[in-house]
Amino acid sequence: MNQLYRLLHTPPASLLKTLAGWKETYAIALRPVPTAPGCDPLPALGQGRYTCLPGTPGHWYTDPQLFARAGERWLFFEDFDLAANKGAIAALPLPVDGRPGEPRTLLQGESHLTFPTVFEWNGEVWLIPGTGEDRTLCLYRCRRFPDDWELVRAFPVGMELAGTILLDAAPEAMTLLSAQRQPEGGPAARLRRFTLRPDPAAEGGFALEEDEPFGLEHRAYGLDVCNAGPLFCWGGQQIRPARGGTRAQEDAYLQFWARRDGRETPLCAATPRNIEVEGVDPSALLGIRSYCRDEQLEVLGIRCLARPR
Repeated sequence: MNQLYRLLHTPPASLLKTLAGWKETYAIALRPVPTAPGCDPLPALGQGRYTCLPGTPGHWYTDPQLFARAGERWLFFEDFDLAANKGAIAALPLPVDGRPGEPRTLLQGESHLTFPTVFEWNGEVWLIPGTGEDRTLCLYRCRRFPDDWELVRAFPVGMELAGTILLDAAPEAMTLLSAQRQPEGGPAARLRRFTLRPDPAAEGGFALEEDEPFGLEHRAYGLDVCNAGPLFCWGGQQIRPARGGTRAQEDAYLQFWARRDGRETPLCAATPRNIEVEGVDPSALLGIRSYCRDEQLEVLGIRCLARPR
């Protein structure tokens, strides 16, 4: 029924492609940050086409995150194996000038892994992948960058969490923001905030505490809540990208939220209608799943239709 509902709410041009055998796929697209005179400076918008990263047959790439280490830029992402029906965490070097390097698998296991959040804290590199189906929040420490990671602890949280991002980090604790999926399923979610702190007496040396007052403040489930990438600064403001969607299309567009006076205010939205991806027919671009950026690049995770071979 859900697939039928989605088809009935698919734009006619996209529906015709689906009926003609075009297959849904996920990809990562990037472009230089637009700087030409007259360009719209808002995140993800403005002039300039995105270009898709080369893919691997039988795999989807999505949920990118840029990370700089020792003067090098890396792109972490979910590598979804269609045959195994499971995602792993992968990364590739992404030079400022030059071709992307070969992707390498960093983490894979029995469960589905998605949405890698990578950050430095107290002189070490850490990774929190999406493991919501297991109702856990997992913390990994890097022993040798970028290939060697150890599981510090899988925290049981009793809920399905999606898209955990880092809000802030002090030497004594980190603050994390996740989206809790509805227990009965569906695209809606609500925000949950957690504090992660070192605790020598706890398993793995860390304790995780939920900020219940924050959870009560954000108890309503919504369709534009799930984090779509790490926080970034723009125009002197802290911006949180979130997935916007409908009951038919969960990741239809990006909604950017600006933090102002202690509250989030909608800044702008990026939809398939106002971005261009080289080599992708506009009617084949179905949605935008995730976003990240640095001073030079903007990166999107997109959902689109691929021509049958």
